[in-house]
Amino acid sequence: MAAALTAWGVVVASRRHDQRTLLEVEARGAAIELFVMLGTLDIKLTQALDSGVPLGNVTNDREWIVNALKVEVAMFTLGRDVGRQFSREIGELRRALELAEGQQLPHEDLLHAASAALQNLTDHLANWMMKGRHLA
Repeated sequence: MAAALTAWGVVVASRRHDQRTLLEVEARGAAIELFVMLGTLDIKLTQALDSGVPLGNVTNDREWIVNALKVEVAMFTLGRDVGRQFSREIGELRRALELAEGQQLPHEDLLHAASAALQNLTDHLANWMMKGRHLA
């Protein structure tokens, strides 16, 4: 009887571990997609700052909406604290972009604020991905 209970306990623990691993894999995939999109966004912000090119409407773009939602959902599946932190940083970037986007003549201070929020999210995302590099 003890052996059966131990075996059952191992199976349950293994399932939980497997589920957690699958959630982390999903979150890492979403994080990579967001990371690539943030790289493209960084180029747009740099062009807006350096050349005065209008930023355009980023936050209503399907790519932004899908990638931001995927990462937020994925991070919340890993835990409330992780989810809240990423949600807060994505929200800060979204708000900064909303102020800067769509302007014919971009305001430099708004672009700098968006760039700083972008850098903050990118750094946090990169640090989070590096924490799990041993899992790959």
